[in-house]
Amino acid sequence: MAGAIASRMSFSSLKRKQPKTFTVRIVTMDAEMEFNCEMKWKGKDLFDLVCRTLGLRETWFFGLQYTIKDTVAWLKMDKKVLEHDVSKEEPVTFHFLAKFYPENAEEELVQEITQHLFFLQVKKQILDEKIYCPPEASVLLASYAVQAKLTLQSAKSRVAFFEEL
Repeated sequence: MAGAIASRMSFSSLKRKQPKTFTVRIVTMDAEMEFNCEMKWKGKDLFDLVCRTLGLRETWFFGLQYTIKDTVAWLKMDKKVLEHDVSKEEPVTFHFLAKFYPENAEEELVQEITQHLFFLQVKKQILDEKIYCPPEASVLLASYAVQAKLTLQSAKSRVAFFEEL
């Protein structure tokens, strides 16, 4: 009986319908990722996928930014991704950036990945002269960056040493 039913059904009817997708490139301050997104996805669906991939829980500071005709805009969470005025050429590119800055970063940025992404973005904006930083503050920030890098390298060396034992 089952064989008779299967013989009447074509192979294509047995296949599950795959949703139509498009490719999206997400650029963070230190990485690029590509995803296949369903045509019906809203901005929130894409944003949530990016945050899950990054392991980011402090999502409220960030957004997905795109540029169209020399104009910068933010992806709206309640609107379908392709309903925005984005380039229809694949991959569609978005930049994952801090959209809001906390008043007190030391207290409000809890997660290490959040701190890292903020640091890279502020550093780039200072170097690109998009935000002003007095020379004294620049030297202090540079010393913090060097200290953090050396501390990380030292910690990695200690771990490697103990793994060899």
